[in-house]
Amino acid sequence: MGLLSRKTPIATVRVAFLDGDTAQVEAWSDGSDRQEQSYNAILLFLMHYARILFFLSFRDTADQLVEWMDEAVRDIAGSDGGKVHLTRDVDIVAEASTGPRAVWTGTLSVLKPGEYRCANEKPADPEDEDAQRAVLLHLQHLIDTLPELERAYLALGITGMHRYYRDVQHWHTSKSLHPAPAAGLDYARSVLERGQ
Repeated sequence: MGLLSRKTPIATVRVAFLDGDTAQVEAWSDGSDRQEQSYNAILLFLMHYARILFFLSFRDTADQLVEWMDEAVRDIAGSDGGKVHLTRDVDIVAEASTGPRAVWTGTLSVLKPGEYRCANEKPADPEDEDAQRAVLLHLQHLIDTLPELERAYLALGITGMHRYYRDVQHWHTSKSLHPAPAAGLDYARSVLERGQ
C-alpha cells in the first residue's frame, strides 16, 4: 500500500438526531496536549462545515446556514466567555431513550504532516434542515467545551472561511473544500497574532 492510503483519524464527531427536538453530540480529538487537541477539533469542524455547505450547494438552505453562522460568530464574540445557545430549538441531551432517526458524522484524518482529509457520512435520505442543525450542534458542542482563546480562534476561523467564499471561491465547488478551511485558519491566526 502506498503512503497516501494510510490515514490516521485524529478527530471525530457524531451528531445523532433523536425523537422530537433533541440530539446527541459525541466528539473526540487526539493530540499531545490541549492546544493540539483543540486545533484538531477546530480543523475538523471547519472542514466538516465546508463539506456540508458543498452538500447544500445552490439551495437556499446553504445561504441560510451561512447567515446563521454569521449570527453565531457575533453571539460568541459578544458573550465574553459566557454561555451561548446556538442550536435553534434543538436540545443536546446526554442520553437517549430511543435510537436516532438520523446520524451525521465527520472524521478528520492526517495523511502526512500538514496534510489532512475530512470524510463525512450522512443518512441515506438526508434532510437539509438536519444538515444545517448538524453544523450548529457541532459548533455548540465546541463552544461548550473549548477554552475561551480557542473559542475565539474558532469564531475567527468561520469568519475567514466566509471571506474566502465571498472573495475567492464559492462553496458550491469541490475546489473550495480544502482551501476555505485553510484560509479560515490563516485568518484566525493573523488576527490573533496582531492582537498579542
